[in-house]
Amino acid sequence: MGSTKDLNKPEIFSEALVNATLMQDREKLAAWLAEDENVTEHPFWKWYAYFADRLIDMAPKPEHGFQARPTRTVAAPKIGRNDVCPCQSGKKFKQCHMDKEESVAWKIGSPTPAIRAMAVSKIIQALPISDLDKIPQEKASDVVLTEVATAYHAGGRLDDALLIVKKVLDGDREDPHILWDYWIARYAEWLVEADKASDSEQFLMDEYDAPRKVAAWQVAQKLAAYYVDIGDSENAETWVDTALEGNSENPFNHYLKGLLLHSLENWEEAEAAYAKAKELSANFREEERAYMTPLVEEAIDLVKNRKSLDDESVETETESN
Repeated sequence: MGSTKDLNKPEIFSEALVNATLMQDREKLAAWLAEDENVTEHPFWKWYAYFADRLIDMAPKPEHGFQARPTRTVAAPKIGRNDVCPCQSGKKFKQCHMDKEESVAWKIGSPTPAIRAMAVSKIIQALPISDLDKIPQEKASDVVLTEVATAYHAGGRLDDALLIVKKVLDGDREDPHILWDYWIARYAEWLVEADKASDSEQFLMDEYDAPRKVAAWQVAQKLAAYYVDIGDSENAETWVDTALEGNSENPFNHYLKGLLLHSLENWEEAEAAYAKAKELSANFREEERAYMTPLVEEAIDLVKNRKSLDDESVETETESN
């Protein structure tokens, strides 16, 4: 008999919702909860079956656009202290497994938006593209749509991914769980990938003129990256300076300045800009530091050895900052 999954932990609750959606089988889900393949013989089988049913009932369903739905209120199984123990030992419950009841006496409330978002992301990643095509987009949230767009892009369906992201960005941008800065960057990059560089440039210009849910300097950062990528040093300098004026503490802005100076073979100034980016990245969250650190260190190594950016693959892709 294994240890019980702790549904009080958000990551376990999220994983349970994923399994509930993908399994759609109470016995398999109950076995996962109990970590016991012979769950139907478990003394608390009724408990595990109850929680499996509850999870299946509240699981995010692709056919409903993963929308949260009302769930049934069903009382959990109860055993009296003096009832016969469900393990069939013949003993009273209080003399047998009553002290184990707490291990399965979870309280399952509705999942928080963050837990649902984690679950939906994993479900979409697990589903075949053909199943994603069946999701009613008119019912799906912006979080769902961007996850589907990511899956389409990874699956080589760039045009479909672009259509979805454009729909999301053209919307009201009220979803608090969307990193709008990130998706502005992705849309601009995907347009370039689709050989629509002029559309990408115009999109970013429009965003800068009327930013929504992002700061103007964040859009300037994307424009700087765009012009660095295409080798337009004059425009790149304008937008790097604009981004730095907007936020001089953002390490990626200094990294972009380093790339620009590097491309012009201004070695010492480029190295100083990279060093500043490395210094400021220490203030980033752990996952952001994990992204920034190798980029900056690779760039510093190149510039110290007087190697051009063409000698190695150096990223200008902007992350959410």
